[in-house]
Amino acid sequence: MTLKQDTRASVLARRKAIPDAERKEKSLLICERFLAEIDNRIAGETPSCASAKQLRIAAYEPMTSEVDVHPLLFAAYERDWEVFLPCMAKDAPDTPAHMVFFPIEQNHLTEQRPAFLDHPARPYLLDDLHAQGWREADEQLFDVAVIPLVAFDSSLMRLGYGGGNYDRFLPKLRDDCFVAGVAFEEQRVDRVPTEPHDLPLPRIFSA
Repeated sequence: MTLKQDTRASVLARRKAIPDAERKEKSLLICERFLAEIDNRIAGETPSCASAKQLRIAAYEPMTSEVDVHPLLFAAYERDWEVFLPCMAKDAPDTPAHMVFFPIEQNHLTEQRPAFLDHPARPYLLDDLHAQGWREADEQLFDVAVIPLVAFDSSLMRLGYGGGNYDRFLPKLRDDCFVAGVAFEEQRVDRVPTEPHDLPLPRIFSA
């Protein structure tokens, strides 16, 4: 087992062991800190800009023991911000899957859930998604990006799940996009094993 694989397995086991009530409490705290930072940044702008600000947030639908970002998403809806969540899509049955983001309305989370939200890692044919009315968003539109992760360290290096999806996603964002990882303190390690192409996140909210 490689060092990255070993670290990934060890940290995922620790994350899974967090009691449900504690995970919920920590997730809420992380979302509150994330939202407070966004609000502070908006408040620092001119009053006319702040009042007219409608943000576009790229986030994720939590799997298993990940940080539950739903409190952040519902707060975004209350502010009339736009929410985008990822889907693994394939151009053809025999091509590799890649991550795309679709605009998600609040009722998609609560009532009319598309299949790709319940199966975030399952690849879907892009033509089928288009036929259902889904249209992928241009990553340059995003003002905020919420990044899931497996492990992190004090230098803000991130260890993901190994698919490279966010390694390809992050460079597509605008330079002024507010990018932050979210994680539990149980996911912190002394040093994330890295390769030369790995880059740290600008910030990570943890609890």
